[in-house]
Amino acid sequence: MAKRLLDVIEWVPADPAAIVGKVPESGQADIRVGAQLIVRETQCAVFFRDGKALDVFGPGRHTLTTANVPILSEFMSRFTGGQNVFSAEVYFVNQQVLTDLKWGTPNPIDLKDPDLGWVQLRAFGTFSVRVEEPQLFVNTLVGVQGLYSTQTLNNFLKGSIRTRLNDLLTTTFQSYASIRSNLDELAAAMKVKVRDDFGKYGIGLRDFFIQDVSVPEEIQEAFRLRARMGALGVQNYMQLKAADAMGDMANNPGAGGGGMQMGAGLGMGMMMPQMMQQAMGGAMMQQPMAPQQQMVPQQQMPAAPAAAPVPVAPTAPPMVECPNCKTQVPQGAKFCMGCGSQMPQAAGPTPCSKCGTELPAGAKFCFNCGTQAGNQ
Repeated sequence: MAKRLLDVIEWVPADPAAIVGKVPESGQADIRVGAQLIVRETQCAVFFRDGKALDVFGPGRHTLTTANVPILSEFMSRFTGGQNVFSAEVYFVNQQVLTDLKWGTPNPIDLKDPDLGWVQLRAFGTFSVRVEEPQLFVNTLVGVQGLYSTQTLNNFLKGSIRTRLNDLLTTTFQSYASIRSNLDELAAAMKVKVRDDFGKYGIGLRDFFIQDVSVPEEIQEAFRLRARMGALGVQNYMQLKAADAMGDMANNPGAGGGGMQMGAGLGMGMMMPQMMQQAMGGAMMQQPMAPQQQMVPQQQMPAAPAAAPVPVAPTAPPMVECPNCKTQVPQGAKFCMGCGSQMPQAAGPTPCSKCGTELPAGAKFCFNCGTQAGNQ
């Protein structure tokens, strides 16, 4: 079958997502010396023969002669009719910046968080690239394909992004909170890591964006809870929650066992600070609060129905501060709930050695008989 003789060579892609187009679509064509090569502004043309690149042409109209394409002269042959021709195939490469290419993590990335243990991260974003070295791109990625689409390229490059992201998150960032607060730094580091991967195929990375890094909803709720406790203090937060619960019960007096539930709710409210401290592993160390923050207004209890009197709520024990980690613990506790350190104990009253009167801690003389404290 005779080859097609070309006098004008150009590529007008029917698919706007096409990156590479081949002329002719299969095999090689006979190109007449003096033929016109038309390369559009965002394109370049790479001549190949027998799998070897001959020359690369940039945008413009080119007349193909041995004068401006000297490398073609060795492939010239005498064609029927006495006209000079050469056989070749031309790959047109779109060099526009390809924007809004998408990447994501179809499988979650496991990260050991110091506060929450093992968590599963998901991330997604966009990036943009441009074919910087058309000849290398055609040789390494396109091969014998006649058409290479943006989607095909996007799918190929996402594999490199996922691998580099997994390595970066698990070796550089130690917690989910540090990732969330440094998304710009993470994106910059990712851009450096994948640039060399793309460059091996003649592709230049222009931009790399991370739109979000997330964890499951229950983990996000735990972080929101920690933020609220950090703002109010654990004890104040639980007292407000207990007060809200009592208000809800009082507004629904017809509910069975309302008084018992209210008492149980109060007891749970007293126990919750200790339970939260143990559950979070001591991660939420309460900071000293300003006096105006420590004052929590007492919510006035509505009058209980006569048929179901509401038991008097036990008052919360006074709290003292652990000298080691500053956690608030009940007065008289022997050990800190936050760090386990032994709490200092106040000295108790001692009896007078003569009359037996109990003297307060630090008394030097008995206030009843005047005997010096400690004398027999």
